[in-house]
Amino acid sequence: MSSDGGPTFSVKLFIDKEKKKVLFAESDKDFVDVLFSFLTLPLGTIVRLFDKKSQVGCLDELYKSVESLGEDHFQTKACKAMLLAPLNAAAVHCNRLKVKVVDKNPMYRCKNASCRVTAFSSVPHAICYCKNVVQYIGEWTNKNCRDSDSKEDAVFVIGVAKFIITDDLQVAPASTRVMFSLIEKYGIPEKENIQEKVIQLNSAKMIGLLRRALLTKQVLTGLYFDVAILANPADMCMLSESMFAKQALETEPKFKAIKVRLVHAKDDSVLYAEVGQDFVDLVFGLLSTPLGTIMKTFRELPQTGCVDSIYKSVAASVKQECQSLLLSPVLAPFFVCSSNVMQVQELALRWLVIGSTSCFELNPKSVNDRAYIKDGPMNFMVTDDLQIRPFCLINTLEFLRACKVPKDKLVEKELTLNKTQVLKLVGAAFGTSKALSSVLMPSKK
Repeated sequence: MSSDGGPTFSVKLFIDKEKKKVLFAESDKDFVDVLFSFLTLPLGTIVRLFDKKSQVGCLDELYKSVESLGEDHFQTKACKAMLLAPLNAAAVHCNRLKVKVVDKNPMYRCKNASCRVTAFSSVPHAICYCKNVVQYIGEWTNKNCRDSDSKEDAVFVIGVAKFIITDDLQVAPASTRVMFSLIEKYGIPEKENIQEKVIQLNSAKMIGLLRRALLTKQVLTGLYFDVAILANPADMCMLSESMFAKQALETEPKFKAIKVRLVHAKDDSVLYAEVGQDFVDLVFGLLSTPLGTIMKTFRELPQTGCVDSIYKSVAASVKQECQSLLLSPVLAPFFVCSSNVMQVQELALRWLVIGSTSCFELNPKSVNDRAYIKDGPMNFMVTDDLQIRPFCLINTLEFLRACKVPKDKLVEKELTLNKTQVLKLVGAAFGTSKALSSVLMPSKK
């Protein structure tokens, strides 16, 4: 137990005292299981864990935009709640972790006591078939799920006693081969200044480790020596098609080109774009996308962190039957947006046992629509860092005045974004605070 009463696990660090650097760590399955669970987290959950200060690309501004946008712009009130607290499709597995990064799994049922509909929702404000709003009834656990009978001790990883984890979170089962590799790399055991230190990690420490994994390359060193995390300097100016995994550019018959009207300064970055519902639905949908999906889609995405090390370690350290959960994570039911450009699959409709009743899951969106945002004539203003607000003359004039760009320096043009450009935009939203400029006005250097 930690000092706050929560569960902990121990990790042994091997530290170079002279250089004040953690060389590597040794741990059992519990720590490594949590590391791999990071790949299942929706991006919106990550932003919420860090109180909208994740410093990951444009995600903080996207999340704030959902918060500030009026409920009348969404298909339903529940759609806004879905984006602010997106569900983890692998929650039934993550509930078994010894230390949980996210431990809230709310359950809602119709507030009408006489309702005969055997349904539930994991989203607040969902509407029952009897037209009543659902209400919170508690947290659901693995015991509620009809298909969660696993008695295995480990959640994701293979059944070995120990794992080796490098400072940048490369994971491998402990073995003679790995041991000799470490001996060669760090001069063990000749070096006398290598110290062994066992530390205890709880939920708060693992959340802090996640933030370092997103923003730094020396995660364990930063954690042990409490190194300050510097502001994320990531600024991608040129994005080539080589950044995509091969399957990302496969033909998507349902993809529709997206039109935007761009306003920028001559020979400078984008000021804002006027966009429609389709663009907003696309970028808002990014908040429900699992971290592992980003790693799968963008194989060469420039980033300051080392989540890619965790992703690349799955093949050697995770049970075969669990690998797809991490390498190709799916969305929770009903969370696919209308512009599913990354072709993410959706979890099959879930059934929970509540009391003695088997209940199906309600659709929090409109019955025949996947979109979060309501279709209509309303356009939106999107800034370079993906702040989104309803488009109106007053907002636009105030924004342009604040930019202090002379009128004769302003350029307006209409663009039609194809799938490659849209994919680049999604990657840029994760990797830079200048998403529109990096895709629509890339540097010529």
